[in-house]
Amino acid sequence: MKNSLLEKGVEEIYSFGKVEIGTDRAIGKGNTSIIFLGKLKTKKVTIKIERSDSERKGSLKKEARYLIKANQHGVGPKIYGYEDNYIIMEYVEGNQLIEGGFDREDIFDITRQCNALDRAKINHRQIQGGKNIICGKKNVIIDFEKAHLSNTPKNVTSFLSMCFLSDCLVRERIKEIFDFEEEFIKTLLKDYKYNCDIEELINNIQ
Repeated sequence: MKNSLLEKGVEEIYSFGKVEIGTDRAIGKGNTSIIFLGKLKTKKVTIKIERSDSERKGSLKKEARYLIKANQHGVGPKIYGYEDNYIIMEYVEGNQLIEGGFDREDIFDITRQCNALDRAKINHRQIQGGKNIICGKKNVIIDFEKAHLSNTPKNVTSFLSMCFLSDCLVRERIKEIFDFEEEFIKTLLKDYKYNCDIEELINNIQ
């Protein structure tokens, strides 16, 4: 794998992040992969490497294909390269949405990105919870590992339901920056399912 990464232009993989991996550190660790900070020429990059004990072999190759499709619609971290067992992509600085460092415009921006995924027929499936959305200089939806194609994607409704209807940390921050009624939000989401008019939806939430 090291030679393959070198061929892609990766010059270094750093010991950096909150997760301990033996004597090294990583940005993140899941059931199928470990995420490291690396250097690709002059850019910081995220390198997502499949775990040797992963029970879902090949999931990163599938994720890369969905990320490429999402990139075509202006969504997700930019992908720079991939093989069966790793993905090299843009390193996105910022905090998870669940950590609360967002404002009204961030919510509308993310909603539009969710709509872009809806129009691309990509159902992310992990929008809920706020851990897979990074808020920083720009807002980025990450982790397309469980994404799939769907004729009825639910990214917008899943995201806004989390924000305005669910009992979660994100909603506590939402209450501070929006004045809303739950039943009105439910009506807006129901209307969106039929007309998919994202600007009308956002204007009504204002």
